[in-house]
Amino acid sequence: MKKDKQNLQVVYLGETGFPFGLAAIQKMTLVSKALIKAGAKVTIVNRKGKFDPAKPLDLTPAGVHEGIHYVYTSGTIYKPKGFVSRNWQKIKGLYGEFQYLRRLKKNGELDAGIISSHRFGLVLLYLLYSTVLRFPVVLNYVEWTRTMEHRRGFWKKISDVLYDKYLVKRMDGALPISELLMAHYRELALGKPVLKLPILCDFELFNLPKRQIGEPYFLYCGSLSYREVINFILEAYEQLPDQPEMKLKLVVSGGEKSEYEQFHQDLQRLHKGAHIEVFSNIPYAQLVDLYLHASALLIPMRPTLQDAARFPHKIGEYLAAGNPIVTTNYGEIVHYFKNEETALIADQYEPAEFAKRLQFVLDNPEKARGIGKKGRALGLKEFDYWQFGPKLKTFLEALIGKTGSRQSKKVMDREAVEL
Repeated sequence: MKKDKQNLQVVYLGETGFPFGLAAIQKMTLVSKALIKAGAKVTIVNRKGKFDPAKPLDLTPAGVHEGIHYVYTSGTIYKPKGFVSRNWQKIKGLYGEFQYLRRLKKNGELDAGIISSHRFGLVLLYLLYSTVLRFPVVLNYVEWTRTMEHRRGFWKKISDVLYDKYLVKRMDGALPISELLMAHYRELALGKPVLKLPILCDFELFNLPKRQIGEPYFLYCGSLSYREVINFILEAYEQLPDQPEMKLKLVVSGGEKSEYEQFHQDLQRLHKGAHIEVFSNIPYAQLVDLYLHASALLIPMRPTLQDAARFPHKIGEYLAAGNPIVTTNYGEIVHYFKNEETALIADQYEPAEFAKRLQFVLDNPEKARGIGKKGRALGLKEFDYWQFGPKLKTFLEALIGKTGSRQSKKVMDREAVEL
């Protein structure tokens, strides 16, 4: 059956693990819901299974989640244990992915694709798909790969250079998350369409009543991969006076078992180690509860190209919680926030300067709460996901028109040559 031409049909490519996951999956979900709310249809294509077969999930290989169509083209949501089985699933998933996209295109159900990946080989394959099947693709542009300090290894570095130099500019358009990536894309791909798509959040999820808590606390949520950022926060926290007492709660993810063990040993050596509590692998509802009841939410941005290019997803969640953010004056922070109005901002990435912002919360709890409320109001205005649906739908529809014109010209040129 042919699709209703009034409906924009979009596929998301490059991620796997929908609908469960961290920032990448969460943003994919919010972008998809925004487009659906604007009248489009979205299908998220997962090329392989990701989940542990020892921990069964109530999730079919194809279906609908929160109005979003999804499919696992490998035929399973689970990641096999054996080496041979895993690699066979990858081959099966890639073949199934192409066949699925071809079927969508044949049925008139594929207008545009959004690529969410920075892997050179995979993105090159998607560009090939878009050429063969004749649909435009845009890049979900959230990292400047060559500046990512934690992507180590020779081949990864080569992949990142090739991706940034040759593939980014070959997209039909891009959705940068930051001003720096906007400028970088415009430099790489002169004249190509670009739409800034910042952090997104569903603020409704945080419309929950707050309760009385026993002990006040600061909260940081992040990955052990950013251990230097955690160390920065710990150094700032150590500089605070013992009274009034303020706990520090850390929600950490990623890392090997040995890294967690070393991390806990390091905490025990700190003067304030007894006042630090660590959480990991907690349900999202518990994470929201921790956000909602924190005295301040910490997110220092480093003075690096990597942090200038990125815009952490959790800033949106921090804002939605309505509690003050403590950060530093770098990257996207400069473009949205004002110190002691919508956030508490240290001028320099120095533990002593950051500690002064933490001290402000201790000394001025009422003012801090007011800053948190103003921060939430800013977030609702700038980052509530649903408002981006019409903008993105219009952007993609315009792109389809331009791409269609280019493709028609290529066909006419080819026919003219043949004549």
